[in-house]
Amino acid sequence: RLVRPLGQGGMATVWLAERTDGSLDRKVALKLPRVGFRPGLMQRMARERDLLAALEHPHIARLYDAGITSSGRPWLAMERVQGQAIGTWCREHAPGVPQILRLVLQVCDALAHAHARLIVHRDLKPDNILVTAQGEVRLVDFGVGKLLQDDERPAGHLTQELGQALTPEYASPEQAAGLPLTVATDVYSLGVVMYELLTGERPYRIQTQGAAALQAAILTADIPRASQRA
Repeated sequence: RLVRPLGQGGMATVWLAERTDGSLDRKVALKLPRVGFRPGLMQRMARERDLLAALEHPHIARLYDAGITSSGRPWLAMERVQGQAIGTWCREHAPGVPQILRLVLQVCDALAHAHARLIVHRDLKPDNILVTAQGEVRLVDFGVGKLLQDDERPAGHLTQELGQALTPEYASPEQAAGLPLTVATDVYSLGVVMYELLTGERPYRIQTQGAAALQAAILTADIPRASQRA
């Protein structure tokens, strides 16, 4: 049963949901594509399901169940994380450097778990790193994640079909250039996130749209040390 929407992206809405059979009294975050979803989204969500099923870590939101509705829409039922995006949490709580680094180390631990299974998140940004009231991190949204050794399809197949799978402000140089990805992609994006958390601003700003402008900003920006900006 869908209770109320929790948030939405370009292709799907995440709902607060609950079971109707009474077998388990637990609220979940249920990801459901919108009516008339684009071709390829079912394949992407099936991939997200398989990626999440391989991950079991205290700092990664857990997958509970998955299926397809009677109308043919795929859904994923995930752990409902009651928390704030890490950037919002830091602005409201004004933590010191040691506390920020403790949170970042939790993200590192979660990424190490995924990377050891050859899974790359590919869209690491503050909105996908939640902090609970207990100060614990949960990494969410592996919707554009990639299993490094799984692709028998042409490179970029789903990306071409559904749009470029990245957030420009946190993208790595290889993402901007359209090159093959490695676990270093997540490490770079986490570096951008950490720089922003420590200084209050991103290392560079993307002034114009387009892959060429993004690549130029990443590769040619003269970035001051975080200690000079903080």
